[in-house]
Amino acid sequence: MMVAISKIMIIFCLVLTLAVQLKGNELPTRVTVEITNGLTKKVLSVHCKDKNNNLGFVELDVGQTFSFRFYPNYFLPRTLYFCYFQWIGVGHSFDIYVQKRDDYCSHNRCSWVIAENGPCMIKPLSRECFKWNPAIVASPPV
Repeated sequence: MMVAISKIMIIFCLVLTLAVQLKGNELPTRVTVEITNGLTKKVLSVHCKDKNNNLGFVELDVGQTFSFRFYPNYFLPRTLYFCYFQWIGVGHSFDIYVQKRDDYCSHNRCSWVIAENGPCMIKPLSRECFKWNPAIVASPPV
């Protein structure tokens, strides 16, 4: 039994070492996503989740920030977190973290400011703004 466990551990370590070398000698690290209410005089309701984790609802006053941390999928870069944003009479969704788009952002921190016309990612020397996800319209029952 101990020999089998030892062989499994050796194989695991070899695979992890190979993966780290292929990824540029970086170990899997946690990413922090920060979401700041950049609306004008409006409370922002935020509900974020991925396929396994529901982070619940948070209300942010103007200028207030909500953050969460996670480990992106190291071997298959498919990690996706999406959020629903709502303020007086308006609601939008956006994929706040797409691993292939964002990877590890800047120093493992993905900072976003939510504006009425869309979310903007804050980068070290700039900001990149995105459009909201297209609204999903359900078909009427037949």
